[in-house]
Amino acid sequence: MKAIKAVLPGGRLFSLRTERNLALIFGLLGLLLVGTITAHWLLVLEPALREEAASRAAAMAQAHAQSLERVLGSGLPAPQLERELRTTMGSLLLLKDEATQKPFVRRLSISLDYDLVDMPRGSLDLSMGPANASGCFVLRVPLYDPRTHLLIGVATFHSNAFFMERLVGDLRTKLWWIMGIIAGLTGFAWLESSRLLKRLGESEANLRRVFEAAPFPMVLGEQGMPSLRQANEAAKAYLGLREDATGRLTSDVWLRLYAQGLPKTLGAQHETCLSVEGGPERWALVSATPLRFSGTMSRLVTLVDVSELKAVQEELRAASQTDALTGLYNRRFLYQRLAKEIELVQRYSHPLSIVLFDLDYFKGINDTFGHRAGDEVLVRVAEVLRRCLREVDIAGRYGGEELLLLLPHSSVGQAREAAERIRIALKHEEWPYQGMEVTLSAGVSQYAGETLDAFIDSADRKLYRIKANGRDGVAC
Repeated sequence: MKAIKAVLPGGRLFSLRTERNLALIFGLLGLLLVGTITAHWLLVLEPALREEAASRAAAMAQAHAQSLERVLGSGLPAPQLERELRTTMGSLLLLKDEATQKPFVRRLSISLDYDLVDMPRGSLDLSMGPANASGCFVLRVPLYDPRTHLLIGVATFHSNAFFMERLVGDLRTKLWWIMGIIAGLTGFAWLESSRLLKRLGESEANLRRVFEAAPFPMVLGEQGMPSLRQANEAAKAYLGLREDATGRLTSDVWLRLYAQGLPKTLGAQHETCLSVEGGPERWALVSATPLRFSGTMSRLVTLVDVSELKAVQEELRAASQTDALTGLYNRRFLYQRLAKEIELVQRYSHPLSIVLFDLDYFKGINDTFGHRAGDEVLVRVAEVLRRCLREVDIAGRYGGEELLLLLPHSSVGQAREAAERIRIALKHEEWPYQGMEVTLSAGVSQYAGETLDAFIDSADRKLYRIKANGRDGVAC
């Protein structure tokens, strides 16, 4: 084949050797893109997905562990406690994904410290599920006695990794297709180096098509310039990009993302919230790859939408902090939040009070009207608390029919007023059961430098003092 020579301005000719060098440069550029996408997958996306999956599995295990703790703290005799534990463990193993019918947990084991558990040694060391549960996330979650808060054992969850592996496999296949296309285009350009000038244009068009075909948003822009040079269709739709007067791409969403700052190094990434006026809140995992494009330092910015993962993460976080029946915070969260509030009081010396409520004769309500009615009472009481409290106040279910309020910046007098307001509001509630009357007793205490447990015990003593004096009142 004859060498093709192109005349450049000034009479300079492209020789065959120069054309081959340019073909080599183009080939290296293709390899750079393949390497960049491969490195981004190996160093960023896949580890992030695995870490996120492990985090979700850990959060789910923490939530499941609370069910086991409630059974262990029920005070049942050994044979009945073992049956309840097996029932609870079996129900956890039966939880499955609706689409694939794969279980979330494949194997579950419990090991207790019998120096702290008053049971025959080894009687409650239980395991359920297949013995060979390979390919799972193995999560060891500590178990605490709900009454003493002492560590009494460990629950080992073998969480199914099938869902994560399927997601990783699907993404890996798509990336292999993209890299295969890029490699094919690069090889094609290398073989057609004799038509270098024409092939360079064709190769640029091919790269643009690959860029457009990417299933996730990708944008290309020069460093130091907020507007964009190129964006694929996924990015235009995701960021709402439009051409400005200069022909470059921009949008309010992109400008806000740019103002927040983009990652500057290979492998760096961060999550950011992309808010659109009148639209839903979206979360994206943003990464940027520095590169030189057409002689200009640029950045290839990729976005992976993680809104669903954030939503699931938020649901798991809420499940680990709230009581499933009432929607109030659970005992574990109350202890964590109270510890933080005590630290703030010690630092800034503002008042802090708590109110410990107990529903009067709640066992009688359950016995007379049924446990379903008792559950309805707890839900309605939670609604009364929400109506009567400030935004800064924290309400939670302390245990059974006991409720705990944390009242930052409130003296004991202000806390007493809040407790009375709640007590009176509850007395005016109308109930759908004839003869039902629901009242509560409350103990109020203001923090005075004692330990957290002593602080709660102080409110507890005042609560039982009012219960001993006829109930339906507030003691402080």
